Amino acid sequence: MGSKILHLSFHNGCHNDLTYIANKLNFKLSFMAFDDYTKGKYNIGHQRAENYWNKNKEYFETFDIIITSDTAPISRVFLQNNWKKKLIIWINNRFDYCDEATNDCKFPDQEYYDLFRKATTMNNVTIVGYTPFENYYCKHFRNIDIGDKVIKPIGKVSSVYSSNNTIDIEDKSITFFVGPYHNDNLMMDLTNKLRTLGLKIYNGRFNGPNDLANFKGVIHIPYAWSNYTFFESFHLGIVYFIPAKEFLFELKKDKDFFWSPPFREELIEISEWYNPEYKNLLVYFYSWEDLLIKVNALNYKKNKRNLINFGKKHEERVLNQWTYVLK
Repeated sequence: MGSKILHLSFHNGCHNDLTYIANKLNFKLSFMAFDDYTKGKYNIGHQRAENYWNKNKEYFETFDIIITSDTAPISRVFLQNNWKKKLIIWINNRFDYCDEATNDCKFPDQEYYDLFRKATTMNNVTIVGYTPFENYYCKHFRNIDIGDKVIKPIGKVSSVYSSNNTIDIEDKSITFFVGPYHNDNLMMDLTNKLRTLGLKIYNGRFNGPNDLANFKGVIHIPYAWSNYTFFESFHLGIVYFIPAKEFLFELKKDKDFFWSPPFREELIEISEWYNPEYKNLLVYFYSWEDLLIKVNALNYKKNKRNLINFGKKHEERVLNQWTYVLK
């Protein structure tokens, strides 16, 4: 593939994913971390997009294709300034995502919605969700139909994570990982609950997917429609134990539950964590007692093998999808 491609993003997972894909498909990819040195960088109003374009337009013009990922408002830089070459908008977090805590430009504004609606009709623009909920949200919550193109993360580890160190703790192979996320820590003290069941737990951050793969498994209460770590688990055989949807709904009652908004119980199977396609890869538990039984009874080797075999098919499908949209 002879095209020069630039990838703009905030997210290291997106960077890792497209770096791996570029190496597999043999195309030249450059990465640029989007940063305009303002605290409200996620909130891209008209002036912020204009300033960023004016500062970098000569550099942008050296590329044949631009890919924006993570938060779609990055694409405003190009939509607003009549970019004529190919633009791929890979939506990883609601297309009109804003950070309300740092919003200093009243984003999202009507002009942005108008630009995005117009983009759906432009021949040089391809809009792709990274999970089906992104497409559903655009159409049913914002009345903008972006079509049904979805390319999920491939989840393979690239050179982006090659220098990451691993957490140095004893007995990692018999220890379960609990992350630093809201539902695992603020909605409830999952670590303490699991320790009362007699499980050995490490609670904290991890240094990339290779580090996470060294734990016996991950016990997690989902908080989003999709996560990059979900797809990384396929290729590295990371075993996830998560509450079945019925138990999730029970746990969230009258508690400080978080889900990347908007949350709708009736749409839970659109999320990757509860997608029927993956029902034999994740280990669902229906109660704490059920979790303890499954933790002890699971054939870990078989589960890991199933994950890795599925990952190979998933990789082939995703590479074919990227080959098609980059034509």
